[in-house]
Amino acid sequence: MVERNGGDGAAAPGRRSSLRLRVLFLVCLVAVPLSVERMLALVAERQEQVSALEEDVRNFARSAKLAQMEGISRSLTALDVLSRMADRLLEDPAACNRQLSRLADEVAGIQGAFIADAAGLVRCAHAPLALGVNISERDYFRDAAATDGVVMTEMFVSRVSGRNSVFLLRAEHGPGRALLAVAAVVVDLQWLSRIAAGTAVELGVVVDLIGDNGTVLVRYPTMPEIVEHRFPDHPLTRAVAAEESGIVRVPGYDGKERIFAFEGFGHLPISIAVGIETAKAVGPIDSKVRSTALAYFIALACFLLLAWVAEERIVIAPIARLTRAVAAVGRGEADHVNDMGVAEFSPLVNAFNEMARRLSQRNNELRTMNGRLASLARTDGLTGLANRRTFDVQFSQDWVRARGEGVPLTLVMLDVDHFKAFNDTRGHLQGDEALRAVARMLSAAAAGTSNLVARYGGEEFVVLMSGADVGAGVAFAEDVRRLLAEIALEHPAAPRRRVTASFGVASVVPTAEGSPDALIAAADAALYEAKRAGRDRVIAHS
Repeated sequence: MVERNGGDGAAAPGRRSSLRLRVLFLVCLVAVPLSVERMLALVAERQEQVSALEEDVRNFARSAKLAQMEGISRSLTALDVLSRMADRLLEDPAACNRQLSRLADEVAGIQGAFIADAAGLVRCAHAPLALGVNISERDYFRDAAATDGVVMTEMFVSRVSGRNSVFLLRAEHGPGRALLAVAAVVVDLQWLSRIAAGTAVELGVVVDLIGDNGTVLVRYPTMPEIVEHRFPDHPLTRAVAAEESGIVRVPGYDGKERIFAFEGFGHLPISIAVGIETAKAVGPIDSKVRSTALAYFIALACFLLLAWVAEERIVIAPIARLTRAVAAVGRGEADHVNDMGVAEFSPLVNAFNEMARRLSQRNNELRTMNGRLASLARTDGLTGLANRRTFDVQFSQDWVRARGEGVPLTLVMLDVDHFKAFNDTRGHLQGDEALRAVARMLSAAAAGTSNLVARYGGEEFVVLMSGADVGAGVAFAEDVRRLLAEIALEHPAAPRRRVTASFGVASVVPTAEGSPDALIAAADAALYEAKRAGRDRVIAHS
């Protein structure tokens, strides 16, 4: 509708102004929702980047924990060996002193070691000054004597070395839980500090190894006013004490606010916390969000100016192309947004492409990590065979399948003979190697078949043979027994002077009334019969 007001010359400027305002209004109708959506996207992107940063810190904490556990496990392994041999070592104190001195000098992560008798008198030690010290009244001696597990002390100043020290203790008990001796190793805190320094590879990352009551055992970067001091009421200490693992944003022991991820060490009263300064971590993200938002608003202002000057074609067409490109990425029809040919759009395009790239990279990393975790959950860490959980799942599935098909299911169960005596004579490291050798024999015998070989527990293994009868199970067991005889692993404490195994074989055609537990019990009974009959033989359940 055209309104006439008396003259064309007076109406023309009004119509030109109205047309531009209308075009600007139409552009605003598109630009305002896009602006809101983009702001929400920027907020979501910031949250995703902060979440990704927190996940990185959590991964740093897990890596630092694994590195520290590698060092602490040496102390735990040495302590386990010393505690098992403590009463025998005390029979020759001079030889015991030499052995503990070599242990302190040669094993990284151990500062020293000593063994006290049942009365609390130190009779064997790496340092002569420790000999004859009575620790019967010490709390850690009493705690160790009262339990079969490992006891870790709080940090205290050692009277022998004059340095802050942490002990790991373990008692050896005889018949009737009579205390025979208490073995202890002194953890080398400097070694743990070097490990922490090796894991803190990221700029601005701090690593704190926190003991009981908020004692900072190790810190990197080292700060004398923090290391070996207690912070019982600190927010980080309370957070670590409340949960086994987690992530918090609290001030560090140096007062700087950080994003901390922490991990506990299970039965040991220590935790590791890895933190990154909040300002350094979140600041670049906020700066990027601000710059992206600023670039977007500048581009939007240019769009409005172009709309005011050049009307719809110059403004609407690039927005429509950008909207289609973003929607295509959102639907998965494209993996990036191409350049729209408009300079003001470049920051927006680059930010969106960077977000899409990071999301794709994060998804790939998550898929890889999930695959590794699934593999670890199925595999026994020592032998590389399937673990007990994998066996239980496969056994249940094969039982149902065999019951439906009416085919037999055979179970071979074997146990390494005199294995405790093997550990006592040759040590646990050689014991582990012997178990790996048995695992290799089982894997070699099962190669090319569908048989599942699993570690059932300790020195006991099982082989699940679906569709095979008891004769096939006996033949398989005899093959493994022959292979063990051929490799002739030395076993000084065994009657045959080599490592042998006893085998129990049981087979059944599953029925609706049958039970998988009955087949396991039958194989176990046959294994027991093989043990009772003299070991190193195969017995099939009748």
